[in-house]
Amino acid sequence: ERRRYEAVSDPLGRAEFVLARYVLRDALGRALGRPPARVRLSVDGAGRPRPVDAPGVDVSITHTAGLVAVAVGTGLAPGARIGVDIERIRPVPRAGALARRLFSPAERTRLGAVAGPCGDRAWLEVWTRREAYAKAVGTGVPTLADAPEQDVGHTWHPLRLPRGFTGSLVLVPPAGPAGPASPLPQPSP
Repeated sequence: ERRRYEAVSDPLGRAEFVLARYVLRDALGRALGRPPARVRLSVDGAGRPRPVDAPGVDVSITHTAGLVAVAVGTGLAPGARIGVDIERIRPVPRAGALARRLFSPAERTRLGAVAGPCGDRAWLEVWTRREAYAKAVGTGVPTLADAPEQDVGHTWHPLRLPRGFTGSLVLVPPAGPAGPASPLPQPSP
């Protein structure tokens, strides 16, 4: 963790990193019945933190523009994963080109009907859902285009965040022998 902290050159990024790790250890400590200082974390191949000696527990963290979100899933089936992503709502340079490369035709059609600031928010809502999914399955941003449609193979929860932010939490069930589990019901708003 210290090496990763030292690799961050931006002061706000460093503060977000420390805050995210503090909140993660605090939340995991409460979930596991341990003091935060006794929560052990490892890092997987994608650089994602993982609790040590905590079966059925998965975590995901994200931060942007001074806001940090930590997701802790407990009582999960073996192989189930969670992912969380948040973004500050803002204009996205090259949003159309990115959507053509990374979003499904149905998502692009829905986004085409929305313009201006509402379009920026809608675009970032799709982005955070896709990025949360990629985090959950451990593939990261390079495979955002491979994320399934919003309602297929995972449960998606939009997050309630402070004004000016949007975000998503995704739960991906364990994969069976033939791939991901069947679609899960969509949570009600």
